[in-house]
Amino acid sequence: MYSKTPQTNVASIDVVTRTDKRSGRGLKVITSPPIKTVAQQLGLPVHQIDTFRGWSPPEYGSENPYINLVVAVSFGLLIPRRILNLARYGGLNVHPSMLPDLPGAAPLQWTIIHGRQTTGVTVQTLHPSKFDQGVILDQTPSPGLTIPDPDHITTKELLTLLAPVGAEMLVNAIRNKLYIPPYESLPRRENGTNLATAPKITSEMRTINFAKHSDSEILGRNRAIGPLHAFATRDGLSGDAVRLKLSTDMCGRTLCDLAKKWGSSGKRPTING
Repeated sequence: MYSKTPQTNVASIDVVTRTDKRSGRGLKVITSPPIKTVAQQLGLPVHQIDTFRGWSPPEYGSENPYINLVVAVSFGLLIPRRILNLARYGGLNVHPSMLPDLPGAAPLQWTIIHGRQTTGVTVQTLHPSKFDQGVILDQTPSPGLTIPDPDHITTKELLTLLAPVGAEMLVNAIRNKLYIPPYESLPRRENGTNLATAPKITSEMRTINFAKHSDSEILGRNRAIGPLHAFATRDGLSGDAVRLKLSTDMCGRTLCDLAKKWGSSGKRPTING
């Protein structure tokens, strides 16, 4: 069980995470969020929700019965104003990009898709009504961290690179009490020439059109959100298009061969035989 020590300004921790999900063939496997297992091993109280409707943080029966600080990391839900208002110091968020570049639900994936050469982590306050529009309290120094082998890195590898960086920044933000107003905010570099957003990844994004998407974009999507697929029709035959799964280890040469075989017109590719 976590307990306060003289060296910390944290008295207790409750963990809020998403509910367990069914997965696999026949939805027979129940998968828990990784943080649930870690929290249980540490003896921390765990609350599992998929909506804040009808849910309120626990009360502690003290002079100040509510939580003091909300910390959101890859949670996927907007923390409502009513909950932030209960917290004496509002909330903090760790975001794996150099805001204002790549705000949104999938910054890691879009870092790869956009072919970024550098990346970083931002610690910001939680905005009560918008994602990634809080006050920037700390950030990887510009121009950011150099992405190792950016033409081949995957989302998992990028997460492995940034996770310890974000964890250290969050600990330092709490230890140094950056969450206490008035905030010493860092400027948003709104005059950047290469800013983009990082919206939620959809299933449609995994469908490739060889006439529309460039080789580099296809390879980037494959490493970021693969496996990908394309559709084809058989020569001289009517009926529905065939869904073709593309290998996750495809390379530029593979794409070149496919593009030549399938042509560069806007029509669906065809399969002989």
